[in-house]
Amino acid sequence: MSASSFLRYLLLPVRSLTMLVFIVVVSMGLALAHYGGLLGWPLSLLLCTWVFNYAFVTLEAIANGAQEPPVLAIEMLNPVHEWRPVFQLGLIITMTVLLGMLAFYVDRSLAAALAIAYLAALPASTGALAVGTSVWQAVHPEVLWHIARTLGLNYLAIVAVAVGYGLIGWWLLVSEVVSLWPLWAWAVFAWLSVFTLIGGSLYEYREALGHDALDSPERRDSRLQVELERERSRFLDQVHAQARGGNLVGAWESIERELAAHHHPFEYYDWLLERLSGRDDVRLARRLAQDYVGRALGRDNARATLIAQRGLQIDPSFRPRSGAQCLRVAELLRLAGDRQSAQSLLQDFATHFPGDPAIADADSVLSALKRQ
Repeated sequence: MSASSFLRYLLLPVRSLTMLVFIVVVSMGLALAHYGGLLGWPLSLLLCTWVFNYAFVTLEAIANGAQEPPVLAIEMLNPVHEWRPVFQLGLIITMTVLLGMLAFYVDRSLAAALAIAYLAALPASTGALAVGTSVWQAVHPEVLWHIARTLGLNYLAIVAVAVGYGLIGWWLLVSEVVSLWPLWAWAVFAWLSVFTLIGGSLYEYREALGHDALDSPERRDSRLQVELERERSRFLDQVHAQARGGNLVGAWESIERELAAHHHPFEYYDWLLERLSGRDDVRLARRLAQDYVGRALGRDNARATLIAQRGLQIDPSFRPRSGAQCLRVAELLRLAGDRQSAQSLLQDFATHFPGDPAIADADSVLSALKRQ
């Protein structure tokens, strides 16, 4: 992931008006709840639930290609609205208890090492929990290692950012350089920032991770391709209907209008030639190949030779539209080493192009091809 993308995801909570308002409102509410003593505990619980729920929903949205955070919903105040924060909290509590017991009964150094490893794995666990297909992926070592290894240095940067945010928050708390409200604002921002960074990393590395984002260039291209094929099929049905009714002139006029509407792209010619070449009546395909060769000559000579070869496969009587084009394509085929196709184009040149001034040149080239 580029440095600019990393910073964009990192600072998304302050770049988005929705998240910025969310940080201000929630941090003010948490500060007021603190001064409320025991009466403020329910408000604190609701606001923390809102932060945790919104963080997971945002992570999932960003990981699936959203450019902006999701809209806030009052349902997020409900602790049971989103199960993932509860699962993650339960997992943290369980690991804390187990590591505490390990430190007390077995070895403190081992417990400390495992605690560091678990904290380092938390971003991967959070990402797997947000976009995975099973909750057990959030605790599966192979899955967590796959995420960390795929993200590489970017994953180390995420861990460093989380640690840095924690150290800054601890310093602000013990130094008392800011009041309670800015301290809470920093905590909410840091929490959301880490989650948007994890979500952005999952999106940027989606192909390597095997993550099929709901909104990605690949999916958009796929949807566009499906719609394009649908439109092309409708057009081709119209052409086939005209051809079956014996109206080849009308069918060709439909093809010309369609090609002109798309500004005669080579890709469209390729698709249409492939579809028309499968018909029993090859006249439309032959005429299309003639038009295609004429447009390719001078712009893409290698393509022109391929079209001529394809035209001869469709119909051995295929010839470019003019004598000059036919002679030029034959020369290109000869230079490409396909002498047989070049001879096929020139063997009855005078018959196809009677009175053409290039007849003598065509006979000369044909004689040279036969001697080779």
